[in-house]
Amino acid sequence: MRARMRIVVAVLSLPLLAGLAACGEIQEAQQGLQDANQQIQGAQQTLDSAQACLQAINAANFVPNFADPQKAQADAQAKVTELQKLANETGDETLKQNLLDVQDSVQQVADGKVDIEASAEWTSAQLDKYQAVTTTCSRLGG
Repeated sequence: MRARMRIVVAVLSLPLLAGLAACGEIQEAQQGLQDANQQIQGAQQTLDSAQACLQAINAANFVPNFADPQKAQADAQAKVTELQKLANETGDETLKQNLLDVQDSVQQVADGKVDIEASAEWTSAQLDKYQAVTTTCSRLGG
């Protein structure tokens, strides 16, 4: 009788033990999904940073045609708006400051403060600001 009782208990315990094993597998699968989700989020942040940097580099690479002052001012004003938008959207404070520095410089052209005689000096300073953006983006990408 005792042996029969042990067999009955063992048989009845099998589904419980199988259920516990399944719970462990489910927990492992859930952890695997969480790890994969974190990796996807990390990849998305890297992609977002790369896209922001590409836009920032393109915007910072602005040199107007100083031979046409009216067009230079109009182009500069459009670029100021673009730079402001990018600065507001970036999550990196250094990149944001770099973009605002470029924006301040381009604003001088938009305001008519830089003419063809001063364009060489302005372009040299603008190149330094552009290099700051690319350096920051290199740091963000690495």
